[in-house]
Amino acid sequence: MNQREPQEIVETVAHESYGSTVVRGSLFTAISQGVMVGCQIGSVIILSRLLTATDFGLIAMIGPVIAFLSMFKEMGLLQAVIQKKTLTYGQLNALFWINIGLSLALTVLLIMMAPLIARFYDEPDLTWLIRIMALNMTITALGAQHFALLNRQMVFGRIAINASVVAICTLSVSILWALVSPTPWALVAGTVAGGVIGTAMVWVWVPWVPSRPAMAPGTADLVGFGAGVTGFKLANFFSRNLDNVLIGRVWGSSALGFYDRAYKLLLFPLNRVAQPLSQVMVPVLSRMQDEPHRYAHAFFRVFGLMQLAILPGVAAMTGLADTAVPFLLGAQWADSAPIFAALGIAGLAQPLANPTGWLFVSQGRTTEMAWWGLASAVVTCAAFGWGVQFGVLELAMAYAAVTIVKLVPLWLLVTRKGPIRQGSIRKRILPVFCAGLVAYASILFLRDSLPDPALLKLLGGVLLCYAVFAGCLTLSPFGREILIDVKMLLIKAVRKIRQRTTKSVI
Repeated sequence: MNQREPQEIVETVAHESYGSTVVRGSLFTAISQGVMVGCQIGSVIILSRLLTATDFGLIAMIGPVIAFLSMFKEMGLLQAVIQKKTLTYGQLNALFWINIGLSLALTVLLIMMAPLIARFYDEPDLTWLIRIMALNMTITALGAQHFALLNRQMVFGRIAINASVVAICTLSVSILWALVSPTPWALVAGTVAGGVIGTAMVWVWVPWVPSRPAMAPGTADLVGFGAGVTGFKLANFFSRNLDNVLIGRVWGSSALGFYDRAYKLLLFPLNRVAQPLSQVMVPVLSRMQDEPHRYAHAFFRVFGLMQLAILPGVAAMTGLADTAVPFLLGAQWADSAPIFAALGIAGLAQPLANPTGWLFVSQGRTTEMAWWGLASAVVTCAAFGWGVQFGVLELAMAYAAVTIVKLVPLWLLVTRKGPIRQGSIRKRILPVFCAGLVAYASILFLRDSLPDPALLKLLGGVLLCYAVFAGCLTLSPFGREILIDVKMLLIKAVRKIRQRTTKSVI
């Protein structure tokens, strides 16, 4: 494909097939997330035994800087490619070169700023760690528009393969490096290797080669749409990263290492689930804007299954934090357990909050999303500033409290207009949230009656929370819809297995 071809990009999914696309995309996403979360947990478990808290603390200091600059290299343009109903190859080409230009400029800027950042943290070793990590911004930018095309055309199978291969590559390189040289460079090497592999794969899969840099009609509108997304990400950045900056500055790299391990063990996997699901739901919902009933049905079907899959597990791990953390990370990380337990409260709210992004973006309401992000960031950062004065645990507790409180105004805002109305909060959102709280309360009340050893105790706690959560779902119409969906999906899966078994026998 090039700019001489027909100007409008042709969708690969027919209008009538959106329902099956949601199911297929969710299935591929679930598989890839199983791989990615498994790699993340494997990273936490294995690398925590090979590297020290200081090693992780150093990389955690770099993370906010990279995340901050990365927002400006994308400028929300990837979401613009996915959301817009019509897109020309000329516009795509312009967005590619905008991304590349911004990424190169930011890479050079970060390389020059590295000594200043190292001096801020009083960690001289950060200088070259930052400079090498900076290169990854340009590497990933080379494949950004190609990946957005895969997402726009709903090629979810390849998206899942890409995510899984990158996760496996990143983990493998980090472990191999750590075995030879147990230093923070193991984490840097894995990150860069994953970026190279992911970019190479999408260039092979997407037969589009950019032409010379040139602006195209309509590009300004796409940039305007992306500006709203960037505004939200910029505000959200501070609420997601200021905690690391404050802890690193006030309490040092070792304390940040303990906080980072607790965060990565719980909240990071949750974010990794939400992001790929967004890649499925945003393009599908964007095409359903003129069909409110189908839009709402598709949203709540995936929303409900997402909550059933995640919330009971979070409740179990949070309630058994003093068992889960030493078992998964090793006894030397026991100080992370109270932090993990506090962050787990925030973990109960995040699966309910993340899907609101699907609604904002698919409906083109990125300006509202940006303003919400700003208000949310102010509240969260204030909580960080208050909590860090007293300690890392207190900061985690403050973060958990504001995360729960923000759920109400967030859902009131997102349901103010659009196919999802405010009546859904009482009928659908509240019953699911209450089921999660009941599951969490049950594990706190019955934890001492669960049998040892640690593995058996954790398995028993997980089963208990899923049973309690499912039981609570039966008390509301939406909860029963979720359970019926699960039943139908299981029946279809069994039928397919039987059909394949029969064919293989024949």
